[in-house]
Amino acid sequence: MPSAHRSCHLGLFEHKSAVVAACWAVLSFLFFAPSAQAQVTLLVPSQPSIEAPAPRPKQDAPAKREDKKDEKRQQDAKTSSGKAEQLADASGKQQEQAPAAPTAEGKPASEGKPAPNGEAAPADAPAKPEQAAAAPAPADTQIDEEVDVLITMMRPFQYEGLVMDMPQMFAVLRYDSTTPIKDGVAQPERRDLLGDMEEIRYLNQKAWGANVALTKPGLYQFIIEGRPWWDAAHGRFLQHYVKTTLPVYGVERGWSLPVGQRFEIVPLSRPFGLTAPAMFSGVVLMDGKPLAAASVRMARINTEKRPVPTSWHEDIAARTNNKGEFSFVLNQPGWWCCMASIPGDPLKGPDGQPKPLQLGTLFWLYVDSISSEARKR
Repeated sequence: MPSAHRSCHLGLFEHKSAVVAACWAVLSFLFFAPSAQAQVTLLVPSQPSIEAPAPRPKQDAPAKREDKKDEKRQQDAKTSSGKAEQLADASGKQQEQAPAAPTAEGKPASEGKPAPNGEAAPADAPAKPEQAAAAPAPADTQIDEEVDVLITMMRPFQYEGLVMDMPQMFAVLRYDSTTPIKDGVAQPERRDLLGDMEEIRYLNQKAWGANVALTKPGLYQFIIEGRPWWDAAHGRFLQHYVKTTLPVYGVERGWSLPVGQRFEIVPLSRPFGLTAPAMFSGVVLMDGKPLAAASVRMARINTEKRPVPTSWHEDIAARTNNKGEFSFVLNQPGWWCCMASIPGDPLKGPDGQPKPLQLGTLFWLYVDSISSEARKR
């Protein structure tokens, strides 16, 4: 808060009147509100997408073309000389001058060499046609991929970890072109992953991780339902419903479909393949219905711990319209969390008395920088 407001608080506090006490309570709530919003459940895969391997270039075509050239040269030499000795000599010279056939890799090892972070380093030569994005793989294609998923509690702007208990539900849904529709609702393949979670350390705090095997192309939606936890600083409970998407081998069908969480954010703009500055739009649903006038915030994981002018610059805030819709412009690359919050039904507190419950729904998405290199396999 500005220093002038703090001085006002101190002056009012000294009067100790009933009215002053009420004002102090309201202003204190406003003062602490940003820190409460900053406490989020992190759910991100180790990479924002998994691309299909680029098709290997055909190896025999160049050699066949050279063979045809050699045959033509030999015929020309035979016609011009008419002598077997000259034909043999010409043929030998032309074989020495012919370029070598491509290697199994299709190009020298120094080109397109992968960088240590798994992304391809930029090559000096212009991009070849085979480096373009491949078409989605058929739904019945068998693949052998895996992704690590990180789950924890954190304050994204401060880049600080918080202790988190195991969620009460963790699953992944897979969509593709063959996903059936029943009563107007998609029926994706579902796999429960709670038993695959392992306790780990992240930002020096207790966290959770899971290694998930991916055997088919598809649009994967990871979802979590956290357990209600007691927020002693604000005398209330908090509970989060969280999800994120992972496109695998070019499949994008399913990103705009609700997953059936009680409280969820459904994207209206594709939440991957974004380059900063990028617009992200969505709709907030409560029990499957659009929620008007809901508070929505966007916060980025500030891995650089870059300072900002005021606390209001730590996130972006808005409210949904009468259709439950919202939009934000994400001006920096990195992992962003979109969070909507509403009051829930009270729960029994540590003292046995009913305490307020704040529900939050979170959606995680990644934004690339304009200078990001192409993700190649």
